[in-house]
Amino acid sequence: MHQTENINPIEATLNKLFSTIDALSAKIDELNERVDYMGSFIGLEIGEGENAASVEPPGQLAGLSFDILEKVLPSKDANAIRAYFLRVLSLFRRYIKSIVIFGSSKTKTGITSTSDIDVAFIVDDTDIQKFTLEQLRERLFSKMAEIARDFSDRIHAQAYPLSEFWGSIIKPNPVILTLLRDGVAVYETGFFVPIQMLYKTGNIIPTKESINNNIESAEGLIMLAENVLSTKLSLDVYNAVVASGQALLMEYGYLPPVPKQVAKELEEIAVEKEKVLTHEDVEKVDEIVKWFKKIDHGEVKEITGAEFDKKLKEAKEVIEKITKIIDKLRENKGEAKPIIDKDLLKQTDKEIKDKYMQKVD
Repeated sequence: MHQTENINPIEATLNKLFSTIDALSAKIDELNERVDYMGSFIGLEIGEGENAASVEPPGQLAGLSFDILEKVLPSKDANAIRAYFLRVLSLFRRYIKSIVIFGSSKTKTGITSTSDIDVAFIVDDTDIQKFTLEQLRERLFSKMAEIARDFSDRIHAQAYPLSEFWGSIIKPNPVILTLLRDGVAVYETGFFVPIQMLYKTGNIIPTKESINNNIESAEGLIMLAENVLSTKLSLDVYNAVVASGQALLMEYGYLPPVPKQVAKELEEIAVEKEKVLTHEDVEKVDEIVKWFKKIDHGEVKEITGAEFDKKLKEAKEVIEKITKIIDKLRENKGEAKPIIDKDLLKQTDKEIKDKYMQKVD
């Protein structure tokens, strides 16, 4: 009878670990052949000889903890992320202060099989002078995302320059605070974890300046919203009455005047000469034009609902009357009446403006 060979469980585990390391090394070698080195493109440099970056087996790469990946990610995702981190570190290790997993992958809140795996790279930018902070952030994001595509479509990488990261702590940024609250450092050089501890023990406190800035921003934005709403509403009414007045003048054979001259020419031609409008009709047009100009120039800061309703009602009355006049003139000449494109009027505001607003100026 054949005797089964006893296999030491520890030895079996080590063999499996070494096989994994060999597979990762092979994958990295393959990627090194397929992906050009990006360091010079984004303004980062890599040393040569003794200073060259190297990829070391798990457990030997300083500050890298793969055990954490297994705790927060399924095995397949953990393997992809592990290989991704090794690739990034082989290129930019000297610049990377921390690599952090955060978001739903860590918190498990709302996570699905298609959820992004959120990864933050904190990169030391203190000796990079070639690019502005914004340019560096964009280039880092582009390159981290480019490398990620070789490993998983679900990896969503964000790169934070060190100086920007500090600034987001001094003037608290909600995204960075979320990173500190939920993030798990996978690669750490002694930078992220101490700051995270300060945050979790309540030692990162918003300054009065940051509070003031936020409330000032809120006040400014609500004022802007009010101004935009007032301008938008009044502009549409203004353009409507101007366009109708220009249409009537053109029907009588005159060139369309600029908006501020519409009321004057309507008075001279439609009231005094042709006698198809009343002085009160033209006065409504003139008041709406002046009303809008005051809002546009900042003389009127806000409009009430009642005021807007009044102007809208007056504009409708004038436009309806002018439309009937044009219909009558066409009928007397044996010509077709204007065709109102009802379908277009149901389309988006932008499409309406593209067709009609050009006629107003």
